[in-house]
Amino acid sequence: MKILSNPHTHSTFVDGKNTIEEMANQAFELGFVSLGFSEHAQQVIDGAFGLTAETENAYIAEVNRLKSVYDGRMKIWRGLERDRLSPADKTKYEYILGANHYLTAENGEWAAVDGDADRLENWVKTHADGDWMKAAAQYFEASAAYIEAIQPDIIAHFDLLCKGNRKRHWYDESAKAYLDAGKAAMERMIKVCNVLEVNTGGIARSNQPCPYPILPLLSFWHMIGGEVIPSSDCHRAHQLNAWFDETPEYLKSAGFDHMLRLGTGKELFEEVKL
Repeated sequence: MKILSNPHTHSTFVDGKNTIEEMANQAFELGFVSLGFSEHAQQVIDGAFGLTAETENAYIAEVNRLKSVYDGRMKIWRGLERDRLSPADKTKYEYILGANHYLTAENGEWAAVDGDADRLENWVKTHADGDWMKAAAQYFEASAAYIEAIQPDIIAHFDLLCKGNRKRHWYDESAKAYLDAGKAAMERMIKVCNVLEVNTGGIARSNQPCPYPILPLLSFWHMIGGEVIPSSDCHRAHQLNAWFDETPEYLKSAGFDHMLRLGTGKELFEEVKL
């Protein structure tokens, strides 16, 4: 089966390399039946990686314009990737991806888990006693609390903390302590949001070996009754369907016999057999 939708798409409004129109054109050329734009929301820190009040209005207007352009040919959805440190109003959007990109300390010091590896490493040394299992537990705890609070439509790149680990080898992703922390967060999250993104963006952009989340966590999500929606977390139009040919088998290996995609009508999600 072919994956013909993407719920996690960025653009030149923040850190994407193509305009919204270019992304939509590429999706249509690929035969997509639906496409969701999910620009990074305004943030209280690290402002370069979020919309501003002015660009947010322009972003919404441009998505709405493309919704009209493709009406009847490809369903376009107006979404937002809202980080846990964002003050953005989710009611302006048709769906929300809930994300956590940061580890934060009581004194306000922060580090992006998918950003500067040296900064992240120093944060863990300073605020988690150099203990990566302690840092992972903090990360998953903060993620779970945020999902409980915001109740998004989709949980984004659940174990993003893995990104830098693949190069620096800080911790063992198969360690029981790591998996237990992730599973505990999942058990909390599923009570308010049962749709987990299977994110292939790291494979295309930074040579990650697999999507987020890793297979043991994805299998656990299946075991507790969660749903999944594939996404390329696209920042470049030519990568809009990156690793989508391989994704169905990845989902099957975790136990899934179906997936969700963004709907083609009024409903946000449609179920698709694998």
